[in-house]
Amino acid sequence: MSVPQATTRWLRPTVVLPFAVFWSTIDRVLVVPMIPTIAAEFHAGSAVTSWSITGYALAYSVLQLAWGPLQMRWGRVNVLWVSAAIGTVAAVASALAPSLPLLIVARIVSGGAWAATFSAVLVYFGETLPAGRRPGAMSNLATATALGLGAGTVGAGAVAEWASWRLVFVGFAIGGGVLTIVLARLAEPDHSQDERIVPQLGRIVRSPWMLGLYVFTILEGALLIGIYNFLPQALEQAGEGVFISGLVTAGFGAAVIIVSQGMKLFVSWVKPWVLMLAGGAFAVGAFIVLALWITPGSVLAGAVMLGVAWALAHTTLQTWMTDAATPARPMGLTFFSISLMLGGSIGAGLGQAAVDRQAFPMLFAGAIAASVIFAAAGGIGRARYTPVEQG
Repeated sequence: MSVPQATTRWLRPTVVLPFAVFWSTIDRVLVVPMIPTIAAEFHAGSAVTSWSITGYALAYSVLQLAWGPLQMRWGRVNVLWVSAAIGTVAAVASALAPSLPLLIVARIVSGGAWAATFSAVLVYFGETLPAGRRPGAMSNLATATALGLGAGTVGAGAVAEWASWRLVFVGFAIGGGVLTIVLARLAEPDHSQDERIVPQLGRIVRSPWMLGLYVFTILEGALLIGIYNFLPQALEQAGEGVFISGLVTAGFGAAVIIVSQGMKLFVSWVKPWVLMLAGGAFAVGAFIVLALWITPGSVLAGAVMLGVAWALAHTTLQTWMTDAATPARPMGLTFFSISLMLGGSIGAGLGQAAVDRQAFPMLFAGAIAASVIFAAAGGIGRARYTPVEQG
């Protein structure tokens, strides 16, 4: 098993694929800071304009069920560049949209397109990297995701404020076009041994590890994506302004980048179960702080600890799932990605309920208990797991 080599260092899969994750993550949050500007141009309410976000999220979740089987039929590389091309066309359509309904349709198409990226990247690395090199690759993917969230939110907001929201989509389309060309030049890993969909689903249903990991991933998504995303609103309910609340995101992203890259120095000699347990412990600590105090300092501290938890636990979980799904990676990792999104949606629902009832202390108290389960199940489960692939 080896990584397909490209003609230049910058075209290697270990460089191109994290960038693809970075670019797809930017698209996921691109509209969020521009909702007021877009709503004003189309003389629409923010609630209606937000359907561009809701529709995107629904398409992102549902269309993964289509991209997984297409990986087996077309190959990983074809799925990556075709989906990127569709996402690029959708960005052009977004930039040119003459009405809000057409913009919403373009965003739905974009969400369905970029839904292919993450699971295809995980499958590609699972098939081309030896087990010993996967943790480092997963750290790079975590960094790419954190950078994408920050660049998408801050960059789109700044360009929309100083120039035009349409220019944001033009710039994204240019980058997407270049990425499409680069992805098409990647070497396709051998997938001649891929089973058909039904046998793969059968393997998943019969695998206690994969089923258990899906449940665990839903819990992680609820805690570290869904509930985390409501930290700014918790701070705003406490009377702080939007600018201070926005620093929360910066703290989370900075922690993910620093810790995920720092992990490369010790991941080879630290047991994976220790990383899972440590990640869970940081989540417990974060929610304890948040349950006791809602101040700029406590929320920033909680966000940083949740960033550390994500860097330690999620990168380890991705490596774990990539190995556990070895007999059925295309569909196995598709359901992994769906599980994470489902968990994020559940956490978002709980966060919205806390906003409506002004019940953030209760939400964070419940999150403490869930984080204890997350830490214990992750640590114990990973310690008992026997890898399918060694080295």
